[in-house]
Amino acid sequence: MFTSAEILCKVLKVVLWLSHRSCTVSGNTNLPRGAKIIILNHTDGCDPFFLPLVLDEQPHFLLQDGTFELPVIGKMLKDSGQIPVYRGTERAREAYDQACQLLREGKTVVIFPEGHLVPEGVRVSAKTGAVRMALETGAPIIPVGLYAPRENLVKIQITSEGCSRPGAWQLTGKSYMRFGAAWNPANVLSQTDTPNFRTLTDELMNRVYTLVSETQKEIPCAVHRMPSLLSHLKLFNQV
Repeated sequence: MFTSAEILCKVLKVVLWLSHRSCTVSGNTNLPRGAKIIILNHTDGCDPFFLPLVLDEQPHFLLQDGTFELPVIGKMLKDSGQIPVYRGTERAREAYDQACQLLREGKTVVIFPEGHLVPEGVRVSAKTGAVRMALETGAPIIPVGLYAPRENLVKIQITSEGCSRPGAWQLTGKSYMRFGAAWNPANVLSQTDTPNFRTLTDELMNRVYTLVSETQKEIPCAVHRMPSLLSHLKLFNQV
């Protein structure tokens, strides 16, 4: 009998196969065993669907509470131990406490510090929760950079917290996931230091954005670009 987490992984595999999506994984993929906090950027078009498929253990994602209201999928998320985030409510603290408890049990927690989808190349003030959890539980943080080439994206309208803006989403094609070295904010603090959560979070996000930049530099531009209609017409006229 399959668990909810195993069923979710099988569903993900089918969806990704049907949509002809693939992912190249690189970087420091030899992850430490036991408790760890994986953080990812939340750029338009990038989705962490592949993450549960490349880990040796079950990850516990912090997700917006509305995701858990989806038919069927919402129940599977709850049953598989994913963590709802009730932002702006009296229950906002619950996600933090639940994540810390899982870390103390040696589990893997996954967080998007940006808190919402942001356009590619844009930086926002990331949430400090990951750094706070690491300092409270001693769990290392694993930064991960997600990137999907623009030519693999389609334009959509994104609505978040009552506001609408142009965005992008990946329906097919290749994406990239690059793992960085494990980092523990406690290692950069002396015993007498008072943690500056904002400074430490900015340092953490710099590591994530550096991973994205490294991926972009390694991708040959010509590999992912389809010939334009104009180039086809020019070729036709030369025949």
